[in-house]
Amino acid sequence: MLAKQNSDFNIITLKFSPIKLDQLVSCGRENIRFWRIKNSHLPGCAVVLNHHARNTVFSVLDYEFSFEDPSAAQQFGSVKRVFVGSKQGMLYQVNYATRELEGVFKCHEQAICSICLSAGFCVTGSEDQYLRVWPLDFSEFLIEAKHEGILISLDISQDALSVACGTSTGGLGILDLTTHNYKTYLRSHTEEILAMELHTFSNHLITLSKDLTIRIWDIEKYE
Repeated sequence: MLAKQNSDFNIITLKFSPIKLDQLVSCGRENIRFWRIKNSHLPGCAVVLNHHARNTVFSVLDYEFSFEDPSAAQQFGSVKRVFVGSKQGMLYQVNYATRELEGVFKCHEQAICSICLSAGFCVTGSEDQYLRVWPLDFSEFLIEAKHEGILISLDISQDALSVACGTSTGGLGILDLTTHNYKTYLRSHTEEILAMELHTFSNHLITLSKDLTIRIWDIEKYE
């Protein structure tokens, strides 16, 4: 056990800093906080949100940093901001160094459930089932793609050319940012499968699940 701290503030997401391994940022109901490990404790410092905190649930966060060399990026000022999504569909831009709120952007009509950043752009996923790719001024999204379910998990490849997308319906897909093509690599039920039947003439598999769906699968294409 390196550190232990009771928090009076709700925590939904907590992430280590990519450049300082003894520092973290958290978000939750009506708060965004910076933490650091010190003498077996985790003292925290709140971001001043003023009226933005009232009734706001901050749900996800990610750091803006350089994939190539985060420590050098910090030295030359490339590590600048933390972006925090809310259940109201808003995105909050916080200065990493000063811990001040710099901007607020409306990105989705429903809750932001996932977020990831690379050099020059930000990807958000929402309960409205849309994935959106934004420039870092958030003037207008560059790419929009609707999915079969809620986008609960996102990650960007290190070459920043692809985005992996996980959905609430049990799907895993890859978005190619250069061609804007999307391919689903895995589909699944989200709850227990109750029955299966092979349709011998069509070479399809029929499944019935507790997730209240009946699915017909192409067992050669895995779709």
